[in-house]
Amino acid sequence: MEENQGNIRFLSIISYLGVLFVIGHFAVEKENPDLRFHTFQGGVMFAYFTVLYFFDFLAYVLLQAVPPLQTIVVLLLTMGISAAYVMLMAMGMASAWKNEQKLLPYVGPAAVKLRLLLDRRSIG
Repeated sequence: MEENQGNIRFLSIISYLGVLFVIGHFAVEKENPDLRFHTFQGGVMFAYFTVLYFFDFLAYVLLQAVPPLQTIVVLLLTMGISAAYVMLMAMGMASAWKNEQKLLPYVGPAAVKLRLLLDRRSIG
């Protein structure tokens, strides 16, 4: 049983490392409520930041006509997005390490709403 809890903790922690949340969805322990929580929250966080990085790239493309402004805006935007991503990743990994189901700011409530919506659709 202890090894199983160790696997769940490990899979929960790596759920916050980008696309690695997918591993938890295919794991043997995928029905564990803690693992489901962390993999779903990690997946929503990955989707959020993928969209934010896309907008960062879009700003890079749109500001090519003004190189100094492009450099400043894109640099600040990339740094801000990356800092937020690292902070949320660290918060998620810390709560997974402590075996807590702690909602991350901005990401957590959206993950809960999306999970409820998907659960409702699968039932009915």
